[in-house]
Amino acid sequence: MSLVGLCSAHGSPGVTVTAVALAATWPEDRRCLLIEADPFGGVIGARYGLSDTPGLSSLAAVARRGLDGVVVRRHVQELPGGVAVMVGSASADEAHAVLRDVAGPLTSWCATQDSLDIIVDCGRTAPASPTLEFLAKADVAMVLVRPSIDQLRPAAHRVAALAMAGVTASMLLVGDSPYGPDEVAATLNVDVDGVLAWDPRTADVLAGGRGTVRDLRRSPLVRSAATLAAQLASGPPDSESEVDSTVPARLSEIEIAEEVPR
Repeated sequence: MSLVGLCSAHGSPGVTVTAVALAATWPEDRRCLLIEADPFGGVIGARYGLSDTPGLSSLAAVARRGLDGVVVRRHVQELPGGVAVMVGSASADEAHAVLRDVAGPLTSWCATQDSLDIIVDCGRTAPASPTLEFLAKADVAMVLVRPSIDQLRPAAHRVAALAMAGVTASMLLVGDSPYGPDEVAATLNVDVDGVLAWDPRTADVLAGGRGTVRDLRRSPLVRSAATLAAQLASGPPDSESEVDSTVPARLSEIEIAEEVPR
């Protein structure tokens, strides 16, 4: 089992788009669940025409009685293509209240899963955020950031603050310009887990825009997400084995997002 936590420190570098892309390109021989736990409110339901319930809010109502696989599955929906998702609350006020109730029990349940990989979209994470519970238990916690000065500085501070809270986090760059991963790692003294391609057109489609991509699975963003998903699913790199970064067929169905109004 892999528990992956994604968050940001400043601006909108695309945490939710990245989480959806990773879940959609996750190796097909492994089960994967996407949890939308943004304390400032979820957007996946609106983007993909899903209801607000079942989801995190309905799970919070029963979480105190204990969670198991049967209970959790009742609060999961599917994105186009079959990606399993637990949608977050739409408003920030409700999201904060729901996460305060559900983050602890759900994180504990996630930690017991041996045959399920879980990606948690923690959104913009602030000090004392309830999403710190997910990030603290994650096998990999990443702060998503565009490699520009205005985003790198707050991201570096967030990585340091997470470390003080007991969370070991790395950076995941969106694009490699104006600063590449080696320069970012050396200058800021942080680990950089990877680079997603800077691909605004595909990102807009995955975010519910009306644009179109002729072959979504060939887009730079999706291909780089598939490579990262394969690496995360396989665990620590093995020099004697190759990572299969084939893009699953289900990703093509996510393109339905282009038909959903903003």
